[in-house]
Amino acid sequence: MQLTPKKIKLAAGNDTLAVLWSDGHESALAYSYLRERCPCATCGEKGGVQNPAPGSLPLLDHAVPRPERAELVGRYALQIFWSDGHSTGIYSFEYLRSLCNCAQCSSARQGQTK
Repeated sequence: MQLTPKKIKLAAGNDTLAVLWSDGHESALAYSYLRERCPCATCGEKGGVQNPAPGSLPLLDHAVPRPERAELVGRYALQIFWSDGHSTGIYSFEYLRSLCNCAQCSSARQGQTK
């Protein structure tokens, strides 16, 4: 079963993007965490260049980039338009779910690596 978002809230408070998934799970993803893990070719793809280390993005100012808007890409991804002018990252739903760092998801990932 492919997990898809039932609801995405861009400004969920505490500088987070909230996703309610089709299996009932809820993810709260910090803007800085999402921006630092942008999957575009410039920032680094999983199959190519490594993602930048957290905190290493060359920001134009010292503020954390914020999503200005987001658009669905087909039925498989979310494109986020950031306040720093960046918008080429396409966050597949599978990738977004893999970024969830709640206790339940972190525990499940550790169980898969054993």
